[in-house]
Amino acid sequence: MHKKPIAPTPAPVPRFACPAVIPAARLALPPHKGRLATLEILRAPCASHRIESAVLPEPRHPLAAPDAAPYRLFRAIPTAPAPAGGRPVLTLLDGNAAFDFLTPQMLEAVPDLAVIGIGQQTEAQFDRLARARDLTFPAEGQTGLVPDAGYGNRPAGGAPGFLPLLLGPLRAAAEDGLVVDPARRAIWGHSLGGLFVLNLMLQRPRSFARFAAISPSLWWNPERLERVLARHLGALGEGPARPEIYLGSGNRERRTGAGGPEPTDAPAEFHALARRLEESGRVALSTQVYDGAVHIASLPSSLPTALRFAAA
Repeated sequence: MHKKPIAPTPAPVPRFACPAVIPAARLALPPHKGRLATLEILRAPCASHRIESAVLPEPRHPLAAPDAAPYRLFRAIPTAPAPAGGRPVLTLLDGNAAFDFLTPQMLEAVPDLAVIGIGQQTEAQFDRLARARDLTFPAEGQTGLVPDAGYGNRPAGGAPGFLPLLLGPLRAAAEDGLVVDPARRAIWGHSLGGLFVLNLMLQRPRSFARFAAISPSLWWNPERLERVLARHLGALGEGPARPEIYLGSGNRERRTGAGGPEPTDAPAEFHALARRLEESGRVALSTQVYDGAVHIASLPSSLPTALRFAAA
């Protein structure tokens, strides 16, 4: 007796569609290095949103140094009444940089989407000590923060302490006064933030409905993400319960100081991860490559699509 072959589970089709490649002509590519944050969005007129910012003395990361900068919250709140079921919300990690690149035109394209930035009280686009602490997961058996040679010996591994803040008091402060649809929460992260978003989707898939991981730092202790993928990818939901994820990368990205010819495609590790996620059948995947974008340029390049992804 011959058994009928079992057809493989088809990869879920995302509800959101985006072009596979955004041409360089459509991108505003910033300088390669970071810079001070001018945060023009806080002063620019916006027809669809009210923009505000506040420093939060509390909460503090349990492993934060005594002189560590407190969190700073950025909010772009739609001026139109919320839908009956509540409005979608997009949380942006590295909020200082994300809101520095955000424009009124981007927000006006998604008039019903509330946009939240989680940053720090700093004049720079990035608080590199805080992001090393908050956005990196520890090695197995690690206790506390450990200086990481791959990231300038900055103390790293504090994501387990940041996660309860992100989903607890920081979320409560961000959504204060908003009518939110809990089924339409999305989160975005770039670089180490993108790696954090991948870990979050795998380990806490119901913490958000949609996940945007931009240029995730797949080079950073890759064995840690591999361990999480092996443990959790197959356990993600099926059918409508599958998390939706948007992966983006520039096609000029490479490690600082790397030699050789300039890349012409996204990193091989990025494509390998996308294939693995799609073939698992456990996520609804959208991918995009930003033509001409180096690593830092993928941050602003991703924002228009990420906003539409969260608002869809």
